[in-house]
Amino acid sequence: MTPPFRSRLDAVNPMVAAVLCLVGLSACGAIEAKQGTQVIVKANSLACNSARDELQKAVEAYTMLEQKPPANEQALVPGYLLATSQLMDVGADGKVVAAPDSGCP
Repeated sequence: MTPPFRSRLDAVNPMVAAVLCLVGLSACGAIEAKQGTQVIVKANSLACNSARDELQKAVEAYTMLEQKPPANEQALVPGYLLATSQLMDVGADGKVVAAPDSGCP
């Protein structure tokens, strides 16, 4: 694999990667449509939980080191996060909340 291709794979959203994997498997006839829907729901749930955990840890580290909660998610970049999350946001009180239209609970 060439380095540019590898870096693009590393930047793929986990939910997109799960769907691409599912499409590849379903094209082989390995997964029925009903099972595919269940896999997508599970992948979405795992992506949301992972994003929430990552952002929560960054908020906790920021709060501990800065002695106050972050004003917003952008305050965490780049010192505590590499980039803002597409699935989660930081609320006004410093709590992690689902981003609008993310599909996360």
